[in-house]
Parts: sequence; structure tokens; C-alpha cells
Amino acid sequence: MNRHLFIVGAQRSGTSYLWNILEAHPGVFMAKPLRPEPKYFLDPKNVAAGYDAYRERYFHGAAPDIWLGEKGTSYIEREDVACNIKSMIPEAMIIVMLRDPVERAISNYYFTREHGLEPYDIERALLKEAERIPMWDRNVTSASPHAYMERGKYMQYLEFWERHVGREHLILLVTEQFIGNKEAIENLYIRLGLDKAALPSSLNMRVNAGCDDRMEYKIPDSLGDALAEQLRPWNIRLAEHFGLDLSCWRGMS
Repeated sequence: MNRHLFIVGAQRSGTSYLWNILEAHPGVFMAKPLRPEPKYFLDPKNVAAGYDAYRERYFHGAAPDIWLGEKGTSYIEREDVACNIKSMIPEAMIIVMLRDPVERAISNYYFTREHGLEPYDIERALLKEAERIPMWDRNVTSASPHAYMERGKYMQYLEFWERHVGREHLILLVTEQFIGNKEAIENLYIRLGLDKAALPSSLNMRVNAGCDDRMEYKIPDSLGDALAEQLRPWNIRLAEHFGLDLSCWRGMS
């Protein structure tokens, strides 16, 4: 019987890097394509079709004793998806990449802008965020493209994931501590019962990196500090609830 894992988010947090790290291991078979993501559990019709249809669609030919994985970064925000996965695959492991939410918000902004969905400069986009979050074309994106700060309040999502799947089925990875870290990757492999020696050759590869503008842009310290202060209560809750060291995040040292 196959075991299943899901990378559910967060967006712009290194999930494509994680997908590649897992796909490179002989004990893991990841659903393809990487882009666009399958987003299988967003559609109630897919869920109604049952497990066999899901396995046949994305994992045909996979060996019976390896992990089967899917990446869906819009999943993290959807409680119905947590329920659907739990109902269909009760023992699935849920993996979440958690990036400094200020850096994640900036990356999200430039990603949205690069795709022609953001006409505002970053300061105005953040100022107008709350009123714009509910207003987006659901035929274009599976989650609001303007939830820059809101999407970094990770605890509001992790609470219902923990409630539905159980803490023992949650694996939380801090992006800044994971990417390019041989020991952290080995620890993930061990957690999944995989051979830790089967490391990919390139641990420092850039995957789905932001646009050139983002790489060259630095927000004013005053704005970055204000954003960090706004998110600090959420980060403290996250650190305390799950026992995470988030000192590498802005405003958490």
C-alpha cells in the first residue's frame, strides 16, 4: 500500500524546491506536472470519484511501496481540502514550508505583478490588500493574488489542518532553515522513512525564483519593520504552538 504526502504551501516559500528535493529521491513519486499544479482536491467532483481514480490519474505505474506526493500551494488556505484529504487518505502526511512572512509577502507581490495581476506599487498594494482580497477572478487563479500579508498569518490555516489531520501528520519546515541545508533535508528523509544517503546532487538550485525586479528591490527598512511588527503576534503564536525556532525571521530575533 502506498503512502501519500502533500505539500500544501505556503505560496512563494520554496515549495517548488521541496518538490524537486522529494522527486529526486527514489522512494518518492511526485504528481506531475509541477506547473500548473494538479489542484485535484479543490474540485468536489474529483473527490467524489474516489481514491482509485486519483491514483490512476497521477501515479499510474508507481511502485507499490514508495511515497506518492502532490504539491498544491492553494491547499493550505482551504479547510474543505483538509477534510477531503483526510476523508480519502486518512494517513497522509501534510508538509508545509513556512517562510518569513514579510519576505513571502514581497515575493508574492512581485509574482502577482509579473503575471499582470497587480497594477499598484508595493506600498499601495499592501495598503489596499484587505479590500481587494475577496475580489478576484476565480477562473484565473485558485486563490486571491492579493493576499500578501494575510497569507503569511500561517496559524489561521495550520489550526484547522492540525484539527483535521492531527499534529502527527503535519511536517512544518522553515524555509530559511531548510533550503540548501543538507542536515535538514536528511532529517526530512528520515522522518519519511527514506534513505537519507540518497541526496540530490544540487541542494542549492533555484526553483521558480522570483523575477529580476524582486531580486534587485529592497523595501525601505521602515516598511519592512512595520510589516514585521504587524505579523509578530501571529509568528509568536506559531513558534510557541509548534515549538519552532523563528529567530531567522524579521522581528523575531
